[in-house]
Amino acid sequence: MRKKVAHPDVSLLRYGIRELVELAQKLQALIPGFRFIGENIGDPVAKGWKVPPFMKRILADALEHDDAAFAYTHSRGNIQTRKWVAEYVRRHCPASRLDFEDVLFFNGLGSAIAVLYQMMAPGARVLQPLPGYPAHISMERFFARSECIGYRTDPERDWAPDMADMERLVAEHPEAAAILLINPNNPTGAVYSRETLEAVVRLAERHHLMLISDEVYFRMVFNGSAHVHLIELAAGRVPLIVLRGVSKDVPWPGGRCGWMEFHNTDMDPDFRDFADSLRKRMLVEVCATTLPQIVVPRIYDHPEFAAWLDSNNRELEAASNRIAALLGSTRGLSVRPIHGAFYMLPVFKEGVLNSRQSLPIAHAPARDFIERAVSAPGFPPDKRFAFYLLASTGICVVPATDFESPLPGFRVTTLDRDPDRREKTYTALSRAVEQYLASA
Repeated sequence: MRKKVAHPDVSLLRYGIRELVELAQKLQALIPGFRFIGENIGDPVAKGWKVPPFMKRILADALEHDDAAFAYTHSRGNIQTRKWVAEYVRRHCPASRLDFEDVLFFNGLGSAIAVLYQMMAPGARVLQPLPGYPAHISMERFFARSECIGYRTDPERDWAPDMADMERLVAEHPEAAAILLINPNNPTGAVYSRETLEAVVRLAERHHLMLISDEVYFRMVFNGSAHVHLIELAAGRVPLIVLRGVSKDVPWPGGRCGWMEFHNTDMDPDFRDFADSLRKRMLVEVCATTLPQIVVPRIYDHPEFAAWLDSNNRELEAASNRIAALLGSTRGLSVRPIHGAFYMLPVFKEGVLNSRQSLPIAHAPARDFIERAVSAPGFPPDKRFAFYLLASTGICVVPATDFESPLPGFRVTTLDRDPDRREKTYTALSRAVEQYLASA
């Protein structure tokens, strides 16, 4: 071609969750009978979570009787559904003054996240939690054309944000315009306390920062925790964007339906302009997919939804606590029970990893392939473990460094509904950790 067309900053787009799947595909070609055990991707349907019959009936009814499900909808999202969102938010947060015109629908939160960072002013940065979700980190740094600015979270305090570190970053980076919170958290399963959230609001208020709160898992909270709505704390104090979606509390990740809520738009003209720019950006996409938007209110307001969600949360609590017990008794690991969503991030204790450790890989071609891969300069030690684990056992976990974690470890999902299979998988994982650490 007479001119390069590939973007020069594509290296800033990194998404290790899916990269491990590509590695597994290569291993399947090298190892006869290779069995993939995917503890890496948070798809409840793939892990055996049945779509509830009432939800299937709602979808079938919409397709059978509502031809509008096949048409375009409003560019910002179905008007009746946006009105429902505003009313639904007020049910949970009486302080909310959200208007339906301040709700914007996207084809899933992945799309919303990309557009959010794309429309930030050049040079404006968003502080990211570390470890953090790769879609947020990758998109923010890609459009900023620079590595992320991330605040630490503390595993000894159930992965709460390190407020001193956040304060330091705000002082050192005048380009910081916003702080991102993911609550409940992916990848750690943390649920932030009222005190923590109030401290973040005070910091944003003091430094005139916008807050972005990814709350896609807000209904999935357990182990004695409760979700505190940032809307209540931020009301009349700081500009706030809340991200929600249909993905996990409703087992429909393939539906790709997410939305933004712009709160406190009357506080700052620049924030109001930013919200307007996002609305204009969505005009060029015509609209997000219509069918999910039409059925969202019918699903969440269905009389069977609350009982269904409660049952699933109790099952998630039991499964995650058992996994935490199994991995928590593993030599060399530090594990915290989770309080929300279905992610857990065990951390390797300081000094236990080195570049000589390995696990047995029965087939020579696969062993040679892994040894070459992990010998790359600067290869992270927790990624080295994840590669050997996958080739040796078929168990796929995501290294913590793929979430930009300052601490080595790995993330698992706690979704497997089969208790016998789950016990077998995590017992094998625990043994593999100890075998790996003892190998050198």
